[in-house]
Amino acid sequence: MKSIRLLLYLSLFGASLWLSSCNDCETTVAQFENGDSSWTVYNSGDSLLMVDSSTPDTVRVFLNTRINSDPIPGEGFSPADVCIEQYYTRRTSVMQHNDRRYPALTVVAVRMPDSIRVSLVVAGKAELPIRNTDTPDHASLAVGGITYQDVYDVVNPDSSATGVSRILFNREFGFLQVAYLNKRTLTRTTRKQ
Repeated sequence: MKSIRLLLYLSLFGASLWLSSCNDCETTVAQFENGDSSWTVYNSGDSLLMVDSSTPDTVRVFLNTRINSDPIPGEGFSPADVCIEQYYTRRTSVMQHNDRRYPALTVVAVRMPDSIRVSLVVAGKAELPIRNTDTPDHASLAVGGITYQDVYDVVNPDSSATGVSRILFNREFGFLQVAYLNKRTLTRTTRKQ
């Protein structure tokens, strides 16, 4: 009986020591700063007009269905950790076709202490990271008859697996073009429906 009581006290002492150890945990959160949030481009109520090359007379409307910002555990930490010392901030903006006939187009930006990581997502198809967020691939580029400045040209190295071969993007207008392996494209337009 004494050994059970001693084991119980030692277990309770160990548990309280383990729980109190997190009190010494100092947590930092990397926050968006200096215009970083402009990477996600779209805000609530925004729309994106796209033309599908297979039906060029029809304008496809994508609407912002979600924009959120949430902390995620930093490198070396997982959600299961008792004490997470570093959180990154993830900001996501989703543009969904109004009839949901096309995959959602999503921008995901993750703010880390010294940098930002940006990925362009075609739902169910591909997630392509922008390799160098500091330097656009094109100072200016004509896409769909419109010339855009500071364009990122993100090429999928494994387009055969996803069908998405290339995404053109800039921080002012967002998705400019999504190109597929079968040569079909979705291209941003200013033309009304």
